[in-house]
Amino acid sequence: MTILNHFLRTSASLILIFCLASSSLAAGKDKENKASRYAPRKMAIPLTLLPRDKYGLIDWAESVRMKLFSPISSLDGSMEEKPYNAPVIIKSKMAVMTDVLFPHDVHTYWLSCKTCHPGIFVQAKGGNIDMTMWDILDGKYCGRCHDRVAFPLRECYRCHLDRHVETTLIK
Repeated sequence: MTILNHFLRTSASLILIFCLASSSLAAGKDKENKASRYAPRKMAIPLTLLPRDKYGLIDWAESVRMKLFSPISSLDGSMEEKPYNAPVIIKSKMAVMTDVLFPHDVHTYWLSCKTCHPGIFVQAKGGNIDMTMWDILDGKYCGRCHDRVAFPLRECYRCHLDRHVETTLIK
């Protein structure tokens, strides 16, 4: 994927988030007053102001943590789910690679639990024992989003723990 394609996809995502949030807020506050749909709205955040990861890509999760924007759970407000904070350690099957720390909270900023459970992941400790990196690279499990609409899979240590982290501290 070229840098231009990535930029266009990233720009489109930000614009979509901004438009959806603005439209739903305007529609929810004043359904009878059609003029409110055309009232001036806040400007979108320029992409140049968003935090970047070490590869120069926009770090959307950090943008949320910095409160630069706040994702909405649904267009009509019917799905009010709070981010679910339960980190999960996924044991690596290879000695050369460290375990994975899966942060639910970052994912549930954007997605409903139903997006992944039970269709993509079994919702039980150790329930995805067949998952391999090859499967992920083939577009299964985490690969359903990563390398497509979420950060690239080449950023190993955004998921895999540093060798110095003590995994027994995380339950």
